[in-house]
Amino acid sequence: MALSSMKKNNKPTEDGEINRYVNEEASGMAWFDHRREVVFVNGMANSGENHMDSALALSLLQGCPVIGVYNKKDGFWSDLGQCLLDKGVLVGAQAGSFSAWSAAFNAAYAAAAQLKSGLSKIDFMEGLVASNKATASLYRYIAEMSVQERSKLKIFCHSQGNLITSNALTAVALALGEDAIKNMEVNSFGSPCRYWPPGLDRTNNAFTFDPVSWLDYNIGFSSVKVGFTPGLISHGFDIYMNQDAEFVVNRFRWGSFRMTASMDEKGLATYLTKMGNNPRRLKKIFEWLDKHHNSDADDVAVIYSKLMRTKHAATMKSLANADKSFITLLIKCMDEGWTASDEKKEIEYLKSL
Repeated sequence: MALSSMKKNNKPTEDGEINRYVNEEASGMAWFDHRREVVFVNGMANSGENHMDSALALSLLQGCPVIGVYNKKDGFWSDLGQCLLDKGVLVGAQAGSFSAWSAAFNAAYAAAAQLKSGLSKIDFMEGLVASNKATASLYRYIAEMSVQERSKLKIFCHSQGNLITSNALTAVALALGEDAIKNMEVNSFGSPCRYWPPGLDRTNNAFTFDPVSWLDYNIGFSSVKVGFTPGLISHGFDIYMNQDAEFVVNRFRWGSFRMTASMDEKGLATYLTKMGNNPRRLKKIFEWLDKHHNSDADDVAVIYSKLMRTKHAATMKSLANADKSFITLLIKCMDEGWTASDEKKEIEYLKSL
């Protein structure tokens, strides 16, 4: 779907409707990247207003426009029935042999193409997933992208939106080949979806006490858990977004019951350098580190500063220009307690910005 045909910041009414959302608070900031986009798919029981609010919140957090694919609510039991149907649509290709499913799909397409001249694989597959309009919309949106656009695509999906996303990506892989979704970034929140097509770069974010996420009972390093925090027995996407800093840190932390066994400080610092120049999000992450993982905060800060100084100097300068308090926070993390020589070097650099 062309950007020109999308409505901006529109409250959707139709199932599968696609709109473009830009957070007005952030859009005028120097760190907001209007050239980058991420995709958001909401879960069950969400109104059009819920969807719009979540997409705008994600736009603020990510510092870029959001393409929202609306999964319309039809009442609890109808939504639950659709959710159960979604779990079984392409589960064989996701959980079993993808190559076998691919061969079967190609054979079915060849037979259909003989009966209908000019039928494309993309159109044929769309007919197979048409029972869920949100799945069909997301599938068509991704299938019509260029190879370069798909390689940069990042998807954020909540609750039933994970089932929709999994099925849409499976359909893309069957229609265009596995490489069409290879290494595509998917960020799951409160996911009930156990099976996904092969080759994705997926991170599964879940609250320990989110019962919906218990339906996805896979365990592995792609899962990031947050729990044992008052008030976080929740499933709402807004609550997930509010805990972004903790989810980011826990992605590189091993431990439980608020006790940290180890922290991949270099991995976390490197990940933070890829967030660009959004000081609002970065500040919250370093504030969380300083408050809850103080012994690691200085190490992450010094590695982050060094990487930014040597590899992303222009971005670091723009961060300093956008919000000096972020620079002050980095210095605070390194200056507390005994200050090593490498920390002193980075502090001097930060003070010069």
